[in-house]
Amino acid sequence: MTEPPRQQATGRRRRRTRTGTDLSQEVYVDAAVNLIERRGAAVLSARTLGAAVGAHPSALYRYFAGVDDVLRAVADRMIGIGLQRWSPAEDWLSSLANLARALHGVYVYDFPRAGYALANRTTGLPNEIRAVELTLGLLVDGGFDNAAATKCFVVMSDFLLGQAMLGSAVVTLPSEIRDADDGSWVDLTKRLPATTPHTEAAAPHLRSMMVQSSFEASLQMMLRGLAASPRT
Repeated sequence: MTEPPRQQATGRRRRRTRTGTDLSQEVYVDAAVNLIERRGAAVLSARTLGAAVGAHPSALYRYFAGVDDVLRAVADRMIGIGLQRWSPAEDWLSSLANLARALHGVYVYDFPRAGYALANRTTGLPNEIRAVELTLGLLVDGGFDNAAATKCFVVMSDFLLGQAMLGSAVVTLPSEIRDADDGSWVDLTKRLPATTPHTEAAAPHLRSMMVQSSFEASLQMMLRGLAASPRT
């Protein structure tokens, strides 16, 4: 797996382990990301993190209040990577679309196990705050007042994180299960009763659309809704 870009952590302190590693918040976050992607978020503990960085389990508490703080830092790093990849466009709506694509890609394709485990988390950390400020600023550029911009931000956030959780869940399925699920749509017409004329008529479209991500199509529908929404 490609080493994740590192996001600077605040208040970091370094201490060398018995194996010669300089401990820091970043080192623990690196270890957490790798553990999650290899074994899942449930495996994270002071013991597994300590083993991963070559330190006693108690060393974790010099840098974090507990494992949940590590998870929040992982989520904030993912947001930071998405922000690094974001490129503003010529208008506010296209800029929002680029931001959504950048964040979705990090959660679903770069770190899918972490994305699935952490898409529902609020970090309260600098990168999340940067993302909130950026999104609200773009909505204000689109003419929304503060209340309307906030409502649109909540809707867009829920859409993006829900899509990220769904996408990462699909990506992390074993290939044989994904193939079986896709096959159910491909062979749909063989199993339809006579009482489902609408499904039968749509079957050729379902065969192609249901085996692909709906993210881009859903994003375009949401953006059209944003563009048409009241500004106050």
